Amino acid sequence: MKKISKPTPNEHAVYYEKYVDKVENTISVLNQLKENGKQVVNLYKSLDDVQLTTPYDVGKWSLKDLLMHMIDCERVFIYRAMRFARKDRTPMPFFDEDEFAKNAKADLIPTNRLLKEYQATRNLSIQFFNNLTTAQYKQIGIASNSNMSVRACAWIICGHELHHLSVIKERYLKMAE
Repeated sequence: MKKISKPTPNEHAVYYEKYVDKVENTISVLNQLKENGKQVVNLYKSLDDVQLTTPYDVGKWSLKDLLMHMIDCERVFIYRAMRFARKDRTPMPFFDEDEFAKNAKADLIPTNRLLKEYQATRNLSIQFFNNLTTAQYKQIGIASNSNMSVRACAWIICGHELHHLSVIKERYLKMAE
């Protein structure tokens, strides 16, 4: 798979630096997305319905909600990347992750179907990024009132998922111990 170089700080909002910094710079971000995807699927397959539908605290998302959140965010960032790669200069708005989660009703979706959706989204993302040119990776658009490059979208997707894998281990899985 192609190596997509790390975006510079002017290619994304400061907020996303915490995600970009989680991504290993010596391995292709696309390979990391592929490996993260396997880890997520194996983790979710190892958990029962109670674990998948019980938030770690009042007012927090369930693990199914969290998986749908990762799917939704990946879709948003792929859409942004596609628009930027195609030189669409229309500013992209913010999105409300809490409204997305509330209205997705992820706890009502069977786990195997949710995982199929996750895998399909991940496979499409990897194929999309793998088919771009170096020049397309560097295309910049506006998202949430900030510059964002196509390659930053790939790194943010990866780092965002790594962030949530840490949250799962630190908060959700600890409550099961």
